[in-house]
Amino acid sequence: MSPTGNPPRIGITCPDDHPVFSVVGERLRERGHRVTNYDPNASIAPDELERLALFVTKQTRPASVRALLAAERLGVPTWNSATGVVACVSRFSQLCLLSGVGFAVPTASRTRPDGDYVAKALYHWDMSPEVNGEGDVYEELLSADPVDYKYYVVHDGSTYRTVVLRVTSKLWGQKRVLGAVDPVPDHADRITSLMDRLDMRAIGVDLIRTDDRWYAVDLNPCPSFVRTGLEGALVDSIESALPE
Repeated sequence: MSPTGNPPRIGITCPDDHPVFSVVGERLRERGHRVTNYDPNASIAPDELERLALFVTKQTRPASVRALLAAERLGVPTWNSATGVVACVSRFSQLCLLSGVGFAVPTASRTRPDGDYVAKALYHWDMSPEVNGEGDVYEELLSADPVDYKYYVVHDGSTYRTVVLRVTSKLWGQKRVLGAVDPVPDHADRITSLMDRLDMRAIGVDLIRTDDRWYAVDLNPCPSFVRTGLEGALVDSIESALPE
């Protein structure tokens, strides 16, 4: 309960109709919390941030990342740390972070390589990856099955919860969920180690499999969690981040 006697207010940068976080918001309201959704593409005034008990950045957009940084400077508790989110939204720092916890990663450069490559924007929000396209960052195109193993990890306040979805790669067409698989323990351990380092309560990592090894190719500090069944864990995670 806030000093005014009102339930604590949680701010989430996410559309009202998001398939997962609309459910999360409603369940938080059922537990007695006030929840306000903010447009991730719009600025949030400092006095508005200061009225929040907790700020949750669901979508990485320039405006929402600036709001997260402002919240941290103002002393407003945040679900995922501003430092962690900022580190994850740059393509080059993503690869460094993933490599730092033991994942193999593709080579990347600001210049196009001689062979086939994947073009990406410098930051997470500007464009979808494209084979042999134009971009800011050029990663080697790995010879792998056209399937991503998407790890979704959330700390629910007491333990890490992990779901892995096999999804067709959007490099080769429309993304389609093929089903869930068991996490590889070493992969899950590396991801939770990264979360500990960055003070993150939730994160997503994409892995692909070549003939002889696994590669981590993407890091999302604000994953959608669609079709993971982790709504309950997300509610518990956000609630556990509220100040006592």
